Amino acid sequence: MINDKKTITHFFAILLIFVSVLAGSISLIYFLEAKDHLKRLKLEEQMNLKLQLALTSKNFETIISDLLFLSEQNELLDLIKFNDKTYKVLVSNEYLTMARTKKTYDQIRYLDNTGMEIVRVNFNNGNPEIVKDPDLQFKGDRYYFKETFMLDANGIFVSPLDLNIEHGSIETPLKPIIRFGIPVFNENQQKCGVILINYLAGKMLATIGETARLSPGKTMLINPEGFWLLSPDKDEEWGFMIKGRQDKNFSKKFPEEWNKIASSKSYQTNDRNGLFTSATIYPLRQEEIHGLGPTSATDPVVDENRVDVKSLKYYWKLVSYIPRHDLNSGMRSLFLKLLFMAIALLPVTTIPSWLIAKAIIRRKSYLIELYRSANYDKLTDLPNRAMFMDRFNEIFKQSRRYKRKLALLFIDLDGFKSVNDTLGHDAGDELLIEVAKRLKGCVRDSDVVARLGGDEFTVIFSTITSLDDPKLGAQKILQNLAAPFSIKGHDTRISASIGMSIYPDHGNDIEVLLKKADNAMYLAKEAGKNNYKLSPV
Repeated sequence: MINDKKTITHFFAILLIFVSVLAGSISLIYFLEAKDHLKRLKLEEQMNLKLQLALTSKNFETIISDLLFLSEQNELLDLIKFNDKTYKVLVSNEYLTMARTKKTYDQIRYLDNTGMEIVRVNFNNGNPEIVKDPDLQFKGDRYYFKETFMLDANGIFVSPLDLNIEHGSIETPLKPIIRFGIPVFNENQQKCGVILINYLAGKMLATIGETARLSPGKTMLINPEGFWLLSPDKDEEWGFMIKGRQDKNFSKKFPEEWNKIASSKSYQTNDRNGLFTSATIYPLRQEEIHGLGPTSATDPVVDENRVDVKSLKYYWKLVSYIPRHDLNSGMRSLFLKLLFMAIALLPVTTIPSWLIAKAIIRRKSYLIELYRSANYDKLTDLPNRAMFMDRFNEIFKQSRRYKRKLALLFIDLDGFKSVNDTLGHDAGDELLIEVAKRLKGCVRDSDVVARLGGDEFTVIFSTITSLDDPKLGAQKILQNLAAPFSIKGHDTRISASIGMSIYPDHGNDIEVLLKKADNAMYLAKEAGKNNYKLSPV
């Protein structure tokens, strides 16, 4: 029963260790998986932005290529040189063909050096048409004409991305527009006018939105003032133009993140709001604006270490955002998966825990039994001769160190042999057990009772103050042992002979004390048994 309780206690202790190790392992796996998951997400977001940048760059390269082609068009140069309607028709037809083929240019125009439209083709929602002369307009006071006309040869103008306005109102449905322009020179390298293309940016925004589906993040396009040009929430877009949306601004919603995004070409952070990844779209490189020819639209040649990206006039911020809740949801799913794994593994740990607990208890029981068999008398459960000598040595050293007296008693039973002979060895063993109990009842907890073998016992009174203490103890032992024993249904009487030696009165050596106590015991027997004798000095 006791072993069962100990087994159960050890079982739960071992199970707790297994559970702790399992919990630690699961926690470590969770930490590593969470770290790896976040790393994959970060890389995924960066790769998706790179794809969007590449697609946007290709769009701009095509527009720049078309601008350069139109600015060097032979028919246009002839129109400038001869001012003949025949060439105007040829130029108009070229513009019409381009609008019909490209399907991304809302307007293609040539304006002279005053800002008057000379040729204009409108896309007209998929039905391109050449605008008649009476409908051509003067645009010399518009910013896009002025800035384009100021450029050198092959310099390219690009406007901010905004919504098209017709007759003073935002055109509906909304039509995002970017205006591209290039100055035109005659054969004498005199500036004669500009070519302007109104690019329908809706297709570009749609492409960004489509590729955004490839990543878990929400992709947004933001202008330098922090307003959304593209957002998962359409009601947040175009806050700088649409009435009632002036407060719809990324920089107001995420001020800390915006400060870093706006001041860095690319940026990524994982903070309390979630994971933000950003890149910068430059419609043109600086050398294009200064007329050095077209190259990549996403990689400005300006040294970022010397010029802050916000100082560049034309750029947009491409931002992918994973809210904290979505990040935590992914982690929560991983945690639950690992938790279910731990719960499934928990029963597996109970069987080895129980077997190990049983093995430990068996091992402990064996060691205890081994120890007791080596140090205790199997019959009486009293210390045996080996244990007695160890205890005597220990008490002797303490007495000598602290200058205390101790008493050693040798006890030999009188009449034990006759009980063995008449009632048998089993009765003799039972008598020895009862004698051991009575001896233990006659001493203090600090004293020692031992069986040396046969019917010989010893008692050590570890601390005495006078000779009266061991004498009274011996008398108590004699009285208790003289009382009848009930053995096998028979009243059995025995007595004892006790010899005593005192430290330091009878010697300063253990062997001397043992010998004198033994000799005193024989003196007690010679004196008539049921008696005690103190060793002569």
